[in-house]
Amino acid sequence: MMGAARQPRVRLQREERERLFLHAAIEYFAEEGFGGDTTALAHRLGVTQSLLYRYFSSKDALIERVFHEIFLTNFNPLWEGIITNRSQSLKDRLTSFHADFARVHLRRERVRLSLFFALQGWDMSSYFRLMRDHVYVPIAICVREHVGGPSVTEAPLRQLEVEIGKSIVEKIQYYGIRKWVYNLPDLPPIESLIDISVRGLLDGVRQALPEFKDVGGLYHYGERSPFSFVGKRPVA
Repeated sequence: MMGAARQPRVRLQREERERLFLHAAIEYFAEEGFGGDTTALAHRLGVTQSLLYRYFSSKDALIERVFHEIFLTNFNPLWEGIITNRSQSLKDRLTSFHADFARVHLRRERVRLSLFFALQGWDMSSYFRLMRDHVYVPIAICVREHVGGPSVTEAPLRQLEVEIGKSIVEKIQYYGIRKWVYNLPDLPPIESLIDISVRGLLDGVRQALPEFKDVGGLYHYGERSPFSFVGKRPVA
């Protein structure tokens, strides 16, 4: 009796194999941190380390691709338009934006990798600039309009206002840490937290922001993010 016919081996295109390696690296580093070595990653993939390095020249190059994929590729260029679409109420705009940000951010790999990148001193300034210029500042401008304040051409934004623009994003980020790092059970639905946070923000700033209009320094457009690190390579 003849043996079963041998199945032909599927040959992946280079781009497909590179994506396969990249997604495996995202899962691996999210679990092990950047102390995990590429020998173990290659073993998990069932390939040699030398083959892995044919696609990524070094471990640092691979980690940089992971950063780009997780934080830059997944940055939605439509977010600023959602925030500034004045045909809708500010409550609806902020709720829609934060719901979509939560959809993108609250993945296990992204939450854990964000901490590993920060702890290793990786240069995340490109991502922070995107969030600052296309999310936090537009929110700050819209919030000022909401409270009846002057335009930014009449009175420049203050740093405190930009911090307010970050407040709900930071809640979502901490929610992710509680879920995927601390593994806390029975967290409330993120949708409810966003809805309550948006309502609280808009009700609160209307009453409180005018009292703090001169608090803190001016925000300077294009200034270097205070959250950038030394270089693109992780600090040993």
